[in-house]
Amino acid sequence: MALNLADRIAVRQNIVSRCTGAVVQFANYILGGGTVSGITTESALGWAREAIRSPSAVGDQISWYLVNKNEFIADGSGVSDSFIQGEVEAQVKAHLIQA
Repeated sequence: MALNLADRIAVRQNIVSRCTGAVVQFANYILGGGTVSGITTESALGWAREAIRSPSAVGDQISWYLVNKNEFIADGSGVSDSFIQGEVEAQVKAHLIQA
């Protein structure tokens, strides 16, 4: 059953911690020498250093990008961890790391 607007906000609040975990995982990957396609190493490292200082703030911020995704609307908090990880990485690349 698809989520209405009020339900999306409620579920988003519950999913922020999973987004935060995905942010930490992505930041640690970059800090460990991982590369990000289409992004300079310097830009990726700068983002990762900042994200690891305040992962909860980044997780909260990035969770807003998920509320209109079809999978999120359809499944709510039932979306998989792999979906969240992939979406967090995609949204960070698209909106937060300066190329």
